[in-house]
Amino acid sequence: MRIVTNLFKSILGIALTATLTSGCDKNDTDLIPSYLFIDSISLSTTYEQGSSSQKISDAWVYVDETLIGAFELPATVPILKDGLQNVTIRPGIKLNGIANTRSIYPFYADIKRNLLLTKDSITNFSNAVTTYKQNVIFPWIENFDFSGVTLDTTRKSTVGIGKTNDQSLIFHKAGEDNAYSCFIRMSADSATFEATSTQSYNLPGNGASIFLEMNYNTNHSLVVGVFYTASGIRVQRPLLVLNKTEGWNKVYVNLSVPKYDTPSATDFQIFFGAQKEEGTEDALIYLDNLKLVHFNTVK
Repeated sequence: MRIVTNLFKSILGIALTATLTSGCDKNDTDLIPSYLFIDSISLSTTYEQGSSSQKISDAWVYVDETLIGAFELPATVPILKDGLQNVTIRPGIKLNGIANTRSIYPFYADIKRNLLLTKDSITNFSNAVTTYKQNVIFPWIENFDFSGVTLDTTRKSTVGIGKTNDQSLIFHKAGEDNAYSCFIRMSADSATFEATSTQSYNLPGNGASIFLEMNYNTNHSLVVGVFYTASGIRVQRPLLVLNKTEGWNKVYVNLSVPKYDTPSATDFQIFFGAQKEEGTEDALIYLDNLKLVHFNTVK
């Protein structure tokens, strides 16, 4: 998985292009770029893949499989080529929601087009839509719309899990029916919330990419992590603290590390936790569209 800590490469590329263009002879057209405009990238899913909610923040742009750069969307991309070109866009995300850690999302398919590029002109890469790759599997999807819920509190939790169908509170995605979202309220001082997936999962090793996708809306910090068994011991490992939001957000939580540094780990359960601080307002946590995602490694 290719990762960049910022968009320096893109900014540097633009700066170099501008410098070379301004300094070259007006008759030297080799250094005059064509431009590619990418407004946004959307996701199309099947029923079995759950919601098409996404937070694709970047486009990794390739021409004839040569990397041009990673660009935050919307973007106008300078390319020192013209004529009919094979353009590939690989959708990028912020790993764990962190702005300075960006990556191609390994489960989203490439978007490929043959485009006619023209020097000193802008070509629109319109209707950019990706899908999940064919060998992606979803061991756990929970959208809280059915009577049974595959998320349950632990003995440590002093509050329960509820669902809400209040249209002003639930997660909405245009074109999708969403009747309920998960709802947790912590009112009492020092209240504790902790819940895990009701099933455990054996995740692939050998550096395989493993992610939890989730929509969330919270006025309180929320911990996301995993339980697993290693050498006969049950281990709880926090991986990420989500800060409070201003409305619904989406995050891609990287679950690859525990399996990478503890190859013998088995029986993974996803957990969520929060501890209310004394004297603070009621903690309100909403969750939806939980997806455990990795590649099918069965040959």
